[in-house]
Amino acid sequence: MTHADAGRLPPGESRLARISRRLANSRLGIGALSFGESTVLPIPLEAIMVPLMVGYPRRAWGIALSALIGCLIGSSLFFALGNLLFEPVVQPLLAHFGMTQSYETTVARLSEGSGYFWAIFLISLGPAPLQLATLGAGASEQSFFIFLLAIAMSRAIRYFGTALACALLGERVRRYHLPKWVLFGGSLLFLAVCWGVFALLV
Repeated sequence: MTHADAGRLPPGESRLARISRRLANSRLGIGALSFGESTVLPIPLEAIMVPLMVGYPRRAWGIALSALIGCLIGSSLFFALGNLLFEPVVQPLLAHFGMTQSYETTVARLSEGSGYFWAIFLISLGPAPLQLATLGAGASEQSFFIFLLAIAMSRAIRYFGTALACALLGERVRRYHLPKWVLFGGSLLFLAVCWGVFALLV
C-alpha cells in the first residue's frame, strides 16, 4: 500500500464517519473529551456520545465508563485549583470573563450546610456550569470525598443512562441511516429540552 493509498478513505466512508469510528474505539479520546467538557469545553458531552453509542452499540458502556473517568479527573483538577490557587489564578480569570457574580452565587449554594452533596449532585446532573461548582467547592474547602461522590453518582446517571437509552433505541435510529451531523444536532436539541425541564423542576 502506498502513502497515497493509506490516506484514502474506505469506499462509502466519509471523513466524519472515520473520525467517529476511531473515537468510538479510543477510550483515551473519549476520556480526553470528557476531561475537557468538565474543565473548559462548553459543549455537552452527550451530544458527541449519542451518535457514537448509536453507531457503535457494543462500545456504548465502554464509552460511558471512559467519559465518567475523564470527568472525575477534570473535576478533581478544578477542585484542586480552587483550593490551592484561587486568589492568584482563579479569581483574576473569573473577573476577566465576567463570571464573578455567577461564581459567588454557586458558592453560596454550596455553603448551605447539609445541602452540599445535593447541590453538587444537582449541578452536575443538570445544565448548570460544572466548572463553577468544582472551583467553588475547592475554594470553600468543602469535603473532597463528598464532592467526588456527588460528581461520580450524578455523571454515572447521565452517561450510563445515555448508554442504556442508546442500547434500547439505537437499533430503531440506525434503520433511518441518519448522518452523524443530524444525530449531533438532534442530541443538542434533546438535551436543551431536557435541561429546560430540569431547570423548571429543580
